[in-house]
Amino acid sequence: MIEDDAGASFTTLVGKCERSGSALIRAQKIAQYADKNLRIKVRRFNMINTRINSAWNGLLPLMALDELDQTAFMSRCRSGAVSRRELEVFLVQQHHYSRHFTRYLCALLANLSNELDRLALTKNLFEEMGLGDLGVEPHVKIYRDMLFALDLDPEMSPAFPETIALVSTMLRLCSAPNPIVGLGALCLGAEAIVPHVYAQILNGFVARGFPMQQLRFFPLHIDGDDDHALTMKGIIDRELSENPEQSVILAATAEDCIVQRARFFEAISSRALLGQGESAYAI
Repeated sequence: MIEDDAGASFTTLVGKCERSGSALIRAQKIAQYADKNLRIKVRRFNMINTRINSAWNGLLPLMALDELDQTAFMSRCRSGAVSRRELEVFLVQQHHYSRHFTRYLCALLANLSNELDRLALTKNLFEEMGLGDLGVEPHVKIYRDMLFALDLDPEMSPAFPETIALVSTMLRLCSAPNPIVGLGALCLGAEAIVPHVYAQILNGFVARGFPMQQLRFFPLHIDGDDDHALTMKGIIDRELSENPEQSVILAATAEDCIVQRARFFEAISSRALLGQGESAYAI
């Protein structure tokens, strides 16, 4: 009954309430309904226009981030023109990337000499495994359940070369003896941009009518990964205060990861639109 224009719907429904003789009670309910509709519209607007948390000002390589945003896949998600095929290809390729996330995190943990830093990031690891504040299910299981519900089998569509390159880049950088390299990769090159990236992709899912209850992996990480990134930012801030020259290494690492992610996104649209949903390559 509620139309796109919440105000117009509200006026129509109030008129019906007045004719029914129970205007006050019904009008209160309608006002709540109209307000909910307005908040949904605002949330969808913000979903499209989500920007990076201001805490990252001066740390993120903005030119690389703009390159990522201008990829065909991200642009089509923002506009709502993305195809269902592109989104399905994304889900499968993202599986091939994200199933290694605990490896990235453990590689970084191994190179942190400060035990308090290791303790802070171990909490992130526990949450990924379903042992923290973000629920009781391992995140890899949540993702696999989503693929199953959408009738997608990643075993039938091996990783693209660009996906393999992104995974290899993350593992190499997170394993670097200098932890600022791993922090640049996992924090700035991944976790810090998750809310910005996933919000745009979710807009594409909404535009194509995917059931939101099957996509809970993404809202979970939009909320949770920002906290994880800020935990790592605390370590970065301390390291840079002690060794300012490390900022050059940090920026170069973050840019490397974001550029690789842009290539990952470009491959999704180019192959999906050409009907190439499978690859002869696997990790």
